[in-house]
Amino acid sequence: MVINRSCSGVFRAQEIKNQTCNTECFSGASSHLDPNFNCSSLAMIMIMGERSLIILYAILTFLLHLKPAIGFTSRVGDDSVMCIERERQALLEFKKGLVDHHGRLSSWGSEDEKKNCCNWEGVHCSNQTGRVLELQLNAYQIDGFQRLLGMNISPSLLELHHLTFLDLSGNDFNESPIPKFIGSFSNLKYLDLSWANLSGPVPHQLENLSHLQYLNLGWNDLKIIENLEWLSRLSSIEYLDLSSTNLSNVANDWLEVVSHLPNLTSLRMLWCDPPPMSLSAFSYFNYSKSFAPLEILDLCHNQLFHIPKSFGDICTLRELYLSSNNLNGQLVELMNNLSGCAKNSLEVLDLSLNQIAGSFPNFAIFPSLKDINLSHNKLNGTLPRSIGNLYKLEVLSVSSNFLHGVISKSLFSNLSKLQSLFLFNNSLSLEFSFDWVPFFQLDVMYLTSCNLGPRFPNWIQTQRKLSFLDISDANISDTIPDEWLEDLPPTIRVLNLSSNQIHGRLPNVSAKRLNGLAIDLSANRIEGPLPLFPTNLTILKLSKNRFSGSISSLCKINGQLLTLLDLSHNILSGQLPNCFIHWHKLIILDLAGNNFFGEVPSSLGSLSQLQTLRLNDNNFSGHLPSSLRNYRSLTIMDLGNNRFSGKIPAWIGEGLPKLIFLLLGSNKFYGSIPLRLCWLKHLQILDLCLNDISGTIPQCINNFTAMAQKGKFSIDIVATIIHGNDFAYMHKYVYCAMFVLKRKEYVYSNNLGLLKIINLSSNKLSGKIPSEISDLLELVVLNVSRNNLIGEIPQMIGQLK
Repeated sequence: MVINRSCSGVFRAQEIKNQTCNTECFSGASSHLDPNFNCSSLAMIMIMGERSLIILYAILTFLLHLKPAIGFTSRVGDDSVMCIERERQALLEFKKGLVDHHGRLSSWGSEDEKKNCCNWEGVHCSNQTGRVLELQLNAYQIDGFQRLLGMNISPSLLELHHLTFLDLSGNDFNESPIPKFIGSFSNLKYLDLSWANLSGPVPHQLENLSHLQYLNLGWNDLKIIENLEWLSRLSSIEYLDLSSTNLSNVANDWLEVVSHLPNLTSLRMLWCDPPPMSLSAFSYFNYSKSFAPLEILDLCHNQLFHIPKSFGDICTLRELYLSSNNLNGQLVELMNNLSGCAKNSLEVLDLSLNQIAGSFPNFAIFPSLKDINLSHNKLNGTLPRSIGNLYKLEVLSVSSNFLHGVISKSLFSNLSKLQSLFLFNNSLSLEFSFDWVPFFQLDVMYLTSCNLGPRFPNWIQTQRKLSFLDISDANISDTIPDEWLEDLPPTIRVLNLSSNQIHGRLPNVSAKRLNGLAIDLSANRIEGPLPLFPTNLTILKLSKNRFSGSISSLCKINGQLLTLLDLSHNILSGQLPNCFIHWHKLIILDLAGNNFFGEVPSSLGSLSQLQTLRLNDNNFSGHLPSSLRNYRSLTIMDLGNNRFSGKIPAWIGEGLPKLIFLLLGSNKFYGSIPLRLCWLKHLQILDLCLNDISGTIPQCINNFTAMAQKGKFSIDIVATIIHGNDFAYMHKYVYCAMFVLKRKEYVYSNNLGLLKIINLSSNKLSGKIPSEISDLLELVVLNVSRNNLIGEIPQMIGQLK
């Protein structure tokens, strides 16, 4: 899955590759981020459905807007200046309405040592008067999100008569409305209520904020009633963000109102659902006069069908974001509409995720371009040499189109400032002489599915500033140069060489790093023992290779950052080392399809955050350790085709409440099916076949309510690393499994969530098939063959259509 930067930092997920897999699937993702984003790193791992992805984009976009677009101060006040008592009491009253789980407001209090509110977290006062000028309580801190929770924004803040700066973004106000009293802060210059879980209409009282320069109400559940006339009174406004605000009921003059704000330099209106008639107004409006000072225009995720020619007449326009609209037609024609005076000022152009077709125009007429994003369109032909004349170009993204042909070094001869190159998912070949050394030093290189082989590209080894390198599926049939792997660039965060024909043995991988590193070498032909890896790895994927021997060397990965470990489908052997306690952040552990044997070590139970455990197709034996009951977040447990023995533990039903797939088939389990398995209401696949299980089928089987409900559960598990400067990278791990249906083997991956299966075949079950099984209306497979069942088939079995 790829996440492209578009809409000034809003992210859009797009499938980039349909893969055929045996037991697992993987793809990577990347994005540019706003250069203001200065977080060092952030790891988030979650089960992702469509809704969860939207939440992820929301979080990412929030991070991108942490710094003001206008140069407001972030600290005023002096320790020797005392605050005003009335204002101090007002702030304490405001605090009473908040839930502070993280102790962010611990400095706020009535104690003598806390009496000066000018020293409180987020409160900044005038050096001369002690009046509170700024209240800066956004939810982002250096060490992560620290949200304040509240039912509303307390009116006690009205006592802060001199307030010029109010930032409550990223907190949670429980879908309360924006209070009308905010319009009484007549001195306010900066107001940020974005991402604050606010809902309802935007109060027209905001029109009284005549000094306001920065207004961000984006990414709440707000709506505008009737019109935006109140905005026209904010004559000082320079930055305006109404993203995700519902404009469907607004009169058709909203564009005209916004365009007449005399000082507006940045306009962001993403996902605003404007009325369709108003969109046609783009064609008839003179933006060159109305949007005279406009520098940034962001209208992503709306319903635009074309680029108005008047956009090209906005002579101050530097950044234009029109991603994820309905733009179609030929790229040449669309670019002609931008060839007015804007062609000299335009630095960033984002037309990604549209339906634009045709070949490339002559980009040389846009001499100031630094960032071009045309990814995920329908462009064809080759990359023109005119791109090589864009001397200022830093980012080139043309991925996921229908481009073809050979790219030679002449295209890059003048691009000495190039930093990010996205060419993936086209039919392009990069052919350079072996000794070619580029003039640029890239930070991000994403060349998946480009033809780079058969030799390992020598020019890539010259790039010593790389943060992100993905040359997967690039037709490389060579060994990895030892000296390069042993001396990776110290900046590297992601290394993806998967799905090539790389062979030979791996040397020890560079450990000269401070931050976490994600490595994906899966689906190659690498052999030999596992080398030493850096101790602070975040992700390690080595599946579908020929690695052999023990994995005890991995115990040196003790930086406690590891979130995904996939060694499946190699020829690794031996007993598992008892060092899992180092990996308490591990979310995915996949050791399937190897030759491991012996009992599972007790330290495996220390992985309290684990969501996927795959030990299937090995030679493990013994009882399941009771420490595994700590997997409160586990959704997938696949232990099939081993030699596990003993009774099926009842604690599986008690301790693993989120379990969706439970596969224990082809083992040596005996005894009856524990009734507590029926507690697994989310279970969609239960496979206990080919064991020695006896007793009856539990009547409580109808408690598997997920098997009675329609709908697909998304089981894509995503581990995301966010780089501190300019891109995000998403690892998407898709669980795949093979099932025998009607005597044929089928492999399911992306569509696995549609399956609802109960397989109890080849055991020693007795008694009747319980009639309750007919309550599982969405059951796809029921296999109870090769048992000792008796009696009639339940009469209502026919409703399992």
